[in-house]
Amino acid sequence: MPATNTQDDRATAQTWEMWFTPFPKTVYIARRQVWRALTGWGVPEDAVDTTVLITSELVTNAIRHCDTQRLVHVHLTDDGTVLLLEVSDPSRRHPRPVIVPSDAENGRGLMLVRVVAADFGARDRDPVGKTVWATVPRLPAP
Repeated sequence: MPATNTQDDRATAQTWEMWFTPFPKTVYIARRQVWRALTGWGVPEDAVDTTVLITSELVTNAIRHCDTQRLVHVHLTDDGTVLLLEVSDPSRRHPRPVIVPSDAENGRGLMLVRVVAADFGARDRDPVGKTVWATVPRLPAP
């Protein structure tokens, strides 16, 4: 499905969203599309890099743990102060960080998101699924 990009004339919020197929190549495509939206909005490079990293982790989790062939939805909001990234999938299982052995090749994504995001969480999505979200300050902290 095509991406949508809107701007509310009554406020400074900008939004972007896109649906993705649940295949491994989707992670690269989602990262690239999020990067394009954020750079198009003039978001500072540090905030772009952090949001793209979080996109990679959340979309990877949605595809890996969703156990379905349904689409994954990515939604971005820029209110001028904070970037909100939301990744939705049809699974109701909320993500939970796990402790992994030091030699494990994966399993650290949510811990990474918790470290780099200003805030992070998940909520049920009606009528089905969940949305995992993270916020990133648009400007660097003073």
